[in-house]
Amino acid sequence: MESSFHSSSSTNKDIVIYGKPGKLFVLSLMFVLLGVLLMVIGQSEEADAFILVAVGIVSTLVFGLCMLYFLMRLIKPRPALVIDREGLTDHSSYVNGGRIRWEEIEDIVLYSYMNQHMIGIQLKDAEGYVSSQKGLKRLLIRMNKNMASADVSIMKQSVSENLEKVYLILLKHWKQSQGNAVKEGS
Repeated sequence: MESSFHSSSSTNKDIVIYGKPGKLFVLSLMFVLLGVLLMVIGQSEEADAFILVAVGIVSTLVFGLCMLYFLMRLIKPRPALVIDREGLTDHSSYVNGGRIRWEEIEDIVLYSYMNQHMIGIQLKDAEGYVSSQKGLKRLLIRMNKNMASADVSIMKQSVSENLEKVYLILLKHWKQSQGNAVKEGS
């Protein structure tokens, strides 16, 4: 799928970036199969067998959910990221940020975690954001926050465009919105 980047200096046009659900579906499937393999290997009577079964179950459940999400994205595609004048809408993963307004953002950074390159978005009210989520998604966001250094993370593998390019576009729009907020508040 194509993205629709606009090179205009104005932030009036929406920038739409699609994801890569096919690749992520296959990756999730591989981890599900690995989880099943660990469960089968763990059926032995050895002392460490329980650990293999437990890791296999967790892997199968977590990546099974991811696989279902990416399958839905293959069947019914929607943009992974939409950037507009008022903020961004992140649907790049199941644990996505949803709608985030520019004024809710504290900082936007590039970072790596376990050799995975990501855009990290720090929110001014991270706890309010987490509290507004429901059920499993809230739990996964809390777990993600404990592992990553950002409140919202956009993985390189989840967007069809160059991550650094997406980062620079987000940064530009966010900084422009800060300039507009100062002008409007004067």
